Amino acid sequence: MKRIANLALILFSISASAQEDFAKYKWRNRIVVLSTQDLTSEKFISQWERVKSSPKKLDDRNILLFALAKGRIYDKDLKALSGFHVSPLRKRYDIPTNFEGFTLIGKDGGVKMQKNVPFDVVAIFETIDNMPMRQREMRENLDD
Repeated sequence: MKRIANLALILFSISASAQEDFAKYKWRNRIVVLSTQDLTSEKFISQWERVKSSPKKLDDRNILLFALAKGRIYDKDLKALSGFHVSPLRKRYDIPTNFEGFTLIGKDGGVKMQKNVPFDVVAIFETIDNMPMRQREMRENLDD
C-alpha cells in the first residue's frame, strides 16, 4: 500500500510540474507559437526561417519562439520540450489541432493575433510595436 501511495505522489508531482500554458513567461516575454502538422514541410520551414531571421527584432521585443506540432512543443532550435501539456495549451490559447499559422501571445498572457500561413513576419513586429506596453518600452529605451 505504501508503494502505491509513493507512486501516486510521484505521478502527481510529475503532472503538477508540467505546464499547461506559458504562464512562467507572463509579464517578461511575448510568445510566438508557429503551429504546423509537419515540421519538415517546406511551408513551415520557410515561415520559421523568416521569423528566426530577425534575431535583433525578436530580442528587442522580448519574443520567445516556439513551434507546436504533433502534440509537442519545440523550442527555437526545434528541440522537443518536455513538461508541456499540449491539449490544455491549445485550449487556453485557442489553437485548433489542424491550425497552420502563428499565434502571438502578449506579455499579459492574452492572444493578440493569430494568422494562417503564409503570413507577413513584419505584421508580427508592427502589431507588437503598436501595443501600449511596447510603446512604453520604446520610450524608456530612448531615455537610456
